[in-house]
Amino acid sequence: MRPFILVTPLRLRALAVAAAVIAACAAAGPPAAAQSVPGSPPETLSAGQATECWRGWGYILDGQSRAYKSEEMLLVTLGPTLWEAGRAVELFVLDRASGHISELPPIRVIPQTPRLYYRGRLNYVDTVAAIDGSGDFMTLGLSHIEPAPAGVPAKEDFNRWACGLGE
Repeated sequence: MRPFILVTPLRLRALAVAAAVIAACAAAGPPAAAQSVPGSPPETLSAGQATECWRGWGYILDGQSRAYKSEEMLLVTLGPTLWEAGRAVELFVLDRASGHISELPPIRVIPQTPRLYYRGRLNYVDTVAAIDGSGDFMTLGLSHIEPAPAGVPAKEDFNRWACGLGE
């Protein structure tokens, strides 16, 4: 049985705004490293490289008022990511139904002042970031999915799932 999803005018507007911002980001064209065959996941991990990413949530904010313009989006980076103010980060939207990276173009954000959290190792970041090619912003929070230790295939399978790449 499929769950019932109430579609309200506000929800439709939020989805339309999110799609418009993502389309505006795509108009600038993704960087060469993010280009992929349409319909296939953007695999940027080289063969044999342990799967690593940052996975979490994000909301698009209006550039002037900072009001929310979208509903929550599930986001993921691919590979290790350096979180520094002013350094661009590429985010991929996850499809909620499948858990895989969606066919939407990646969103490039430029963090303003990322806050990094540690529990023995870096494991969480949150920030407000400018959306490259748009006047809007994004607020986001992501957890680090660290590489699996050598010889632990179950952890590598989990990482591939968590990073939206499938098993």
